[in-house]
Amino acid sequence: MTKHQSENTSSAAARTSAQGVRAEQSERKRAAILKASKEVLAQGYAEFSLRKVAAAAGVRLSTVQHHFGDLESLILATIDSSTEEFMRYSRQLAQGQYESPTDDLKVFLDDAWTFVRNVNVRNLYLEVWAMGRHRPVVADSIKRIYTEYIQALILILRRINPNLTQTEAHTTATLISCLTEGAIVMAHWGSQDAPALGLLGIRLKAACLALVEPSDGCRGSI
Repeated sequence: MTKHQSENTSSAAARTSAQGVRAEQSERKRAAILKASKEVLAQGYAEFSLRKVAAAAGVRLSTVQHHFGDLESLILATIDSSTEEFMRYSRQLAQGQYESPTDDLKVFLDDAWTFVRNVNVRNLYLEVWAMGRHRPVVADSIKRIYTEYIQALILILRRINPNLTQTEAHTTATLISCLTEGAIVMAHWGSQDAPALGLLGIRLKAACLALVEPSDGCRGSI
């Protein structure tokens, strides 16, 4: 290799390294903005703005705009960021991750229950639901997420009880979703004498399992 070629190789390596550092810094900044966005949105969707998110993240408004463009794009990115880990794991559970599909359902329900127990997540979801009433693009995003959620649950239910028809499985999956989502509302608005969330979660899991597990080899019914 000539000296000129060696210099070119070194220069290219340096550029690649610098680009990698910049990409990593950009990704960290994007993650920080999304974290701040979740916190701001959980405080109330009516006052949600790019400027407030920038202030919460400790960056300039132009930085938020560079990464997300406009308010609508930031909102959608925030929703996706809030649900992506749960949805990714739900898809894995739908395909089978444990020794039995019943175990997959138990883990699925446990993961969903962590959202119910987390007050910050509850506040965020309530604000997103409210925002969806006024922003069609947010409503579409919520519907897409629920469709994926229900479809993943259907796959688990039909592996537990192959006798369930698609309609029966869909109805049961929707009912399980209603039980879980209803717990979010109860936890937020319930009085001091409401059942403890830990006990409620245990009983809810048992109720969901009873809805789907075959009984005496008979066909599941709703």
